[in-house]
Amino acid sequence: MRPFRAYALALPMLLAAGSRAADPPGAMPYDLAFARKSFLWEMTLAVSPDGGRVAYEVAAPPDSNLGADRYQQGGTPSSVVGSRVYVTEQPSGRTLDFCPGGSCWRPVWSPDGKSMAFYSDSGGAPHVWVRDMASGQSRRVSDAVMKPKLWPGDEVRWSADGGTLYAPVAPTGTYHSPTRPKGKQPLANAAGVTVLRSGSETTATVVQATDSASAPNFFKMENLVSIAAVDVKTGATRTIVPADVPSGPAAFRLSASGKWLSYLSVWRQKGDTSQSVAMDLVVVPASGGTPIPIVRDLPSPERDYFGTTYSWSPTGDRLVYFQDAKLWMVDLSSGTPTPPTQILTALGPLAPNTFWYTRDASALVVGTDPVDDKEYGDPRPRSITIAPLGGGAPARCAIDDAKWTIRSVIKADERTVWQPDGSSVTIVVDERATGHRAVLRCDPRTGQSRMLWNGLANLDNLTGGSRPELLFGTYEDYRTPPDVYRFSPDLATKTRLSHVDPRLDSVAVGTTELFETTIPLYDGKLATVRTAVLLPRGAKRGDKLPGIVTMYPGSDMSKMAARFGGGNVFSLPNLIFTSRGYAMIIADLKLGPNREAGNPMQEMTDAILPQVYHAAELGYIDIAHVGLVGQSYGGYGTASIISRTNIFRAAVPISGIYDLPGIYGQIKADGSDFWMGWSEGGQARMGTHPWANERRYIDNSPYYQADKIFTPVLIVHGTADDAYTDGQKLFAALRRLGRPAQLASYEAQGHVVSEWRLASAVDAAHRMVDFLRLHLGEPPAHEVPHGQ
Repeated sequence: MRPFRAYALALPMLLAAGSRAADPPGAMPYDLAFARKSFLWEMTLAVSPDGGRVAYEVAAPPDSNLGADRYQQGGTPSSVVGSRVYVTEQPSGRTLDFCPGGSCWRPVWSPDGKSMAFYSDSGGAPHVWVRDMASGQSRRVSDAVMKPKLWPGDEVRWSADGGTLYAPVAPTGTYHSPTRPKGKQPLANAAGVTVLRSGSETTATVVQATDSASAPNFFKMENLVSIAAVDVKTGATRTIVPADVPSGPAAFRLSASGKWLSYLSVWRQKGDTSQSVAMDLVVVPASGGTPIPIVRDLPSPERDYFGTTYSWSPTGDRLVYFQDAKLWMVDLSSGTPTPPTQILTALGPLAPNTFWYTRDASALVVGTDPVDDKEYGDPRPRSITIAPLGGGAPARCAIDDAKWTIRSVIKADERTVWQPDGSSVTIVVDERATGHRAVLRCDPRTGQSRMLWNGLANLDNLTGGSRPELLFGTYEDYRTPPDVYRFSPDLATKTRLSHVDPRLDSVAVGTTELFETTIPLYDGKLATVRTAVLLPRGAKRGDKLPGIVTMYPGSDMSKMAARFGGGNVFSLPNLIFTSRGYAMIIADLKLGPNREAGNPMQEMTDAILPQVYHAAELGYIDIAHVGLVGQSYGGYGTASIISRTNIFRAAVPISGIYDLPGIYGQIKADGSDFWMGWSEGGQARMGTHPWANERRYIDNSPYYQADKIFTPVLIVHGTADDAYTDGQKLFAALRRLGRPAQLASYEAQGHVVSEWRLASAVDAAHRMVDFLRLHLGEPPAHEVPHGQ
């Protein structure tokens, strides 16, 4: 397959090998952009019980192709390939690599802090390993193959005496591996036929060959496990919960006493066209026995899928879970679970994802006064309340929702909030007006909150471990790469503990600024949104630079200004472009409610144009030299917007969806149909199927609006992406119309450029820069002020 075809005047000659313009000093090297070391996605810091060590995962992407699959053939999640476990000691600052080989991830300290368990695929499939801190030796504990997941919540669990590890073992049979078979497979029957059925045909008595009912369930394939107890000394492995129980286990935890295991079942889709899933909550004695269902159909959160549905008490054997905006408690102290009892009824509806115990287990810290912004997350709390469990008046923390958006409560562990003074609660918020992150401390005696810290930075993964006077987390800002830090309890000081990738220190990083613009919304109202400007080193407002606009429709991506170099909105680091002299405009594209019928193409255009014109009026960009780039739904947004306006001189849609009615019916061989749910009840905002509103589907498909596109387009797509045919179709339409377009197809690559093989990702970045240089012009050189 040809990597691309060029249909812009003189473009083949410009992009020929050896003709690329020289990069300015400090430009981010293309290989560093995709080979830089970074923390794992959704990493959780592991602090030793004495607070003397902190463990974390750092990944160095491999040069080889990971493919488009979510898991590697051995069962390792693709997202952790190349990761290693590092431990930094306090106060010496000495850092050790604990990985025996392969990829290593999910460190968990033993109760006495003398050992650390983790996953490693050294030698092939994932297994549980244990590091002995005294000897410095790591060993594989058991020959049982593990089945880890893409997200935290799949960690092994230590028994209270440190003699047993509870682990998610890959079950035997159909669901042993989370990966689909590769290569040519033996025929399921002589005819080589699989039959999919619907409607009354699902009850047909004559079954020919292989029906869809025998096809593996996607959720079970990736998540179903057996829960086993592994003897740490001998490696003897005993099944506690087999995979074939009615509510098959996916992710589990251990009660504080160690007497009970609880687990969430494998997800179940709520409907054929729904993108919502549910789970069951089940308990079983840790010594083994019959699983006991506690509640069915718990909704899965939009974030932290396994960690925010229920919580064990830090003392005793009681758990609370969230369902229908209420909290329910189950007491297992007697050896038999009590019926669920609703608690804290006087607080009214509660927000999901926030219901953690205080350090002494006398109260729950809960999110109250919830509101659903109908964006890509769960309903969020507008206040935090400390509610005593033994009676007494609750203390509501005074937080002005007009000024702050609550993000999280800092926790000591998965069940307990961090309370350095034994009573206060510390809350992470975002400031609406500035985009700054801030940390507030609430005094439950008064309900008043005071600010500890505020800044345009990304402060994340905060945890105190079992030592309340300690606080660890990750920190980054526009000019500071992400690293692990130790903070004082009042956040007045911080000490860097890691130096993940020193190569980033030599990349030219400029400054970031924010401005506000009034835009029209889907319902005719007006709203004020915040836009981020990323400037090259030495540049300033008024320079009117060639600009690149980027966005992710339905999300406020201006928050990326708090990340090093502005992060990566479209799966490539923004530093690739700003370090080469371009200004980046990161827009907030507010859309109508997620999962409801709308007109996203018009809404995107209405939201982005006022921000682009305002950026030009303020002197950040030259309106005659502006491009547009987006990935995934942002790729859809890019193609959509250029079908409604000709203001952009160039556009790069990456891994986008362009034909909504066409992709609606795309299914896999096993009958799975992601795109129906995505279209009707998800991000596409179509609200129904195409036969009920064909016009909405066509009006919101760039493919059917291709005759309105005059902007030069570079379509970037991996051939292994599920929507690759949409990239082909959009290019075919533009080619038929004689419009300036290219399709750069990358063989066997998936949806996200940063996860492609290094050579493909580097070529894509080079190609984008060259394309934008041609159509936007070469940025001017800037004199670097002292101190930058």
